[in-house]
Amino acid sequence: MKARAGRAAVWMIGVLALVSCGAPGESVDHSPSESASPSSAASADGFWRDEALPEAIAETVLQLPAPEDSSQLATAKLEVLSLDSDGEYARLVAAWLPSQRDTALGSIVLSSHKHRYEATPFIRLADRETGELIEPLRGESNVFDYHAPPQIEPEDEPDAPSDAAGAGGQETAVPGRGTCICSMLSGAAEGQPDRTELIFVDFPLPEADVVDIVLGEWAEPVPEVPITQNEPFIRPDPASSWFFTHTSGEDPPERYGAGARYAVRYPLAARTETLSGVTTTIEEQTQEVSLPADVLFEFGSAELNPEATSIIESAAEKLNEEAAGSSVTVEGHTDNVGSAELNQELSQDRAEAVLAVIEDMVDDSITLETIGYGFTRPQVPNLDADGEPIPENQARNRRVSFRYPVVVQEAAVEIDLGQAGVQDLPEAEPAPAGPDALASFIIEAPPGDTSGTDIRFDVRGAQREGNLVTMRFGLASAKGIQHRGTVFTGNPERGGAQHFGDNPQGDGNSPGLANMSLIDAATDRRYFPLGSGDMGCLCTEVAGTVETLPVQASPMYAQFHLPQELQGPVIVHLPDAGQFQLPQDVLDQLLSD
Repeated sequence: MKARAGRAAVWMIGVLALVSCGAPGESVDHSPSESASPSSAASADGFWRDEALPEAIAETVLQLPAPEDSSQLATAKLEVLSLDSDGEYARLVAAWLPSQRDTALGSIVLSSHKHRYEATPFIRLADRETGELIEPLRGESNVFDYHAPPQIEPEDEPDAPSDAAGAGGQETAVPGRGTCICSMLSGAAEGQPDRTELIFVDFPLPEADVVDIVLGEWAEPVPEVPITQNEPFIRPDPASSWFFTHTSGEDPPERYGAGARYAVRYPLAARTETLSGVTTTIEEQTQEVSLPADVLFEFGSAELNPEATSIIESAAEKLNEEAAGSSVTVEGHTDNVGSAELNQELSQDRAEAVLAVIEDMVDDSITLETIGYGFTRPQVPNLDADGEPIPENQARNRRVSFRYPVVVQEAAVEIDLGQAGVQDLPEAEPAPAGPDALASFIIEAPPGDTSGTDIRFDVRGAQREGNLVTMRFGLASAKGIQHRGTVFTGNPERGGAQHFGDNPQGDGNSPGLANMSLIDAATDRRYFPLGSGDMGCLCTEVAGTVETLPVQASPMYAQFHLPQELQGPVIVHLPDAGQFQLPQDVLDQLLSD
């Protein structure tokens, strides 16, 4: 399995001339020819739109603080024109419409910030029906034939998510972010465009008929977009609308997935945790109840310690309440320290050690079996974006789990680990509410953070649909001035402690919400954003303004599975810097559809 990489070098020379590789509002000339005449017109809501385009099936307005003057907003609208299936693959076609009134926002903001120079969209599909996050189809290497038929075999699909390299230097399969079967993106252009920028991305075929479109690393997903069958998008007017496929300006191939070699899907998981550290992760129709291995074993050992028996006995009580009549798999999981072979053996031995004790404690109607996964199924990334270990994440991934069917109502039995709860953080100070915010708080830099910069964190509201809750936030300067290059640097001596913890999806200088959690104080239960192992979350993985702290708030979001009977008060926990209680009006939104 090859990591995602950039486009062919022959393309990059032309792309770098056309693409704004940094700030989203930077001007760039992408006119196809001097003779082309403008065919776009101002729409009623203030965006430049080609009059020949068909009606959108979904749309969203995207805004970020303007790069040169972050007291202003840069704006664009993305219109989904088509999401179609040919029976094997799916193709997304979208139009990028610049604002007529605000600073223009370039489509380059849809790329992965670490690979922005590659100018390819980091767009994914969330299939809520199967609980999968689906990435674009990818080619074999940097160079592939856009007109070759797709050659995807089941064995070509990557294994379960794992880290790029373990601490022992072993190679593991993990997709990079780059070589997708897709068009390229552009920077922002000044004034009325002569042609509308169109974007295409090819995907493995979702099982559901309706999916959410996850745009880039920071923007809230476009919900419930229908997938048509054999209704391909036809460019309405070759002289006006255009695909930014590559520097030649060619349209995408007629065949969906042409040139594809890899199909990448990850299970989405809803993860909760008791304050003592017992984690429950729900994937599709099963739940994984996990005990930290560090409370059962010494590091690197499969021999149970003296305290383990009482903990396992508590776990047996929970299984007897929730898993009676079911098959339960005792799973062993490790971190990434050492070789794959060593970790596989250790994980299997630990699962069998727990089985040997618990099998005499559970109800006769429960069937038990064991399996060791080594480090192939981490709950969270073992490594940060620079390949350095994240010790607290490695500790989370060292676990012994019990997997069994999801229960409608959890038992009142809680597993007692005999240890303290989550890290106690400073209380954030309330601040005057920012624009579009219901409440704002000042998050101080963690002690020793080399930036020493305080931030304003806005709570913009919440929306519930069943158990799915979308929370909206904003990130801005606490002093009303733009900060560049010195924010979110952390404290290297403390392992990178910073405002939002060590961001595994960023580069050490970019904030994200993968580490945040909501704590229901009434039940002592902690809820994390929906995630896909070590490959990301349905949350702002990297803020759209990256390391810059703007005057206007940079939007952020996080999606959770929260029970209807959430009691509250609810605490927002932002490692390593602060926590605060949600205002009552936001809590009311969490509780009602």
